[in-house]
Amino acid sequence: MPACPGFMDEDPAMRLLVIKMAADHASRAHRGQFRKDRKTPYITHPARVAGLVGMFHGSHVAVISAWLHDVYEDCIPEWITQTDELIAGFPLSGDERADISAIVEALTKKNTIKGKAARLSDSLDRILDAPPEATLVKLCDRIDNLLDSADRNGGFTKRYLASTDEIIGKLEVRASLYGFDAAFHTLVTIRNTKLKTE
Repeated sequence: MPACPGFMDEDPAMRLLVIKMAADHASRAHRGQFRKDRKTPYITHPARVAGLVGMFHGSHVAVISAWLHDVYEDCIPEWITQTDELIAGFPLSGDERADISAIVEALTKKNTIKGKAARLSDSLDRILDAPPEATLVKLCDRIDNLLDSADRNGGFTKRYLASTDEIIGKLEVRASLYGFDAAFHTLVTIRNTKLKTE
């Protein structure tokens, strides 16, 4: 399969500016929030996910979506409205803005659905219907969360491994179809790392 064009291949200054706009917005939206260790600023997670998306050759649309992927789920409604307005005002094509909105929406687990497992299943089903790079962003999101969980707990919890197995099972075909094999196999390798699950 030919190499995917990178986001620096066409109009790099504009694309980097929009990525910066998304990063700055996410930093403000997540201000005062922390990861589960209650010490690490939450923004480190979308920052790492965006970095992974870039490392696995995601487009600027995917990198922007990675920066914004947790705002709708974890921030107050005011930030959701501001994020909608931000995306609508990006100096990108209408198709690119629509793809960013669709990717972020698909990755947002709906709090109206009862139970973490059911919310994840619903999100994964929507990712399968979303623009292809929603799959890449989700794989990178889980890679980072899995590494973060292992670092925090000294191992992966059985519940987290089970939900990771669901992600792997549901996204394998789509990852292969759209050339996200490297990210997919990285997730599988980390999932299979022999760490304590007690």
